Amino acid sequence: MSEAADTRLETKLETKGEKISDMRENFKKGTFLIAMLFLLIATFQLYFSIGQIIDTWFEPQYAPIFSAVYNFLVLLVSLYIIRLYILKR
Repeated sequence: MSEAADTRLETKLETKGEKISDMRENFKKGTFLIAMLFLLIATFQLYFSIGQIIDTWFEPQYAPIFSAVYNFLVLLVSLYIIRLYILKR
């Protein structure tokens, strides 16, 4: 009878430990998702701010050229990051 009680106690402790572990994993995932959301918002704001800086600092006739170069650089960096992500998997 004492072995059965020990087995039940061990099972309860294991499930409690698993629940705590799951809660920690969920917390880590939630924190990561919130950080990624902030990163996404900041990236969009930076992108549009740089576009406004180009319009402000450069002559109107040259602004489309600098905008195109800037957008091309953003494209290259994005493709490089995606490539790194794909190669990691």
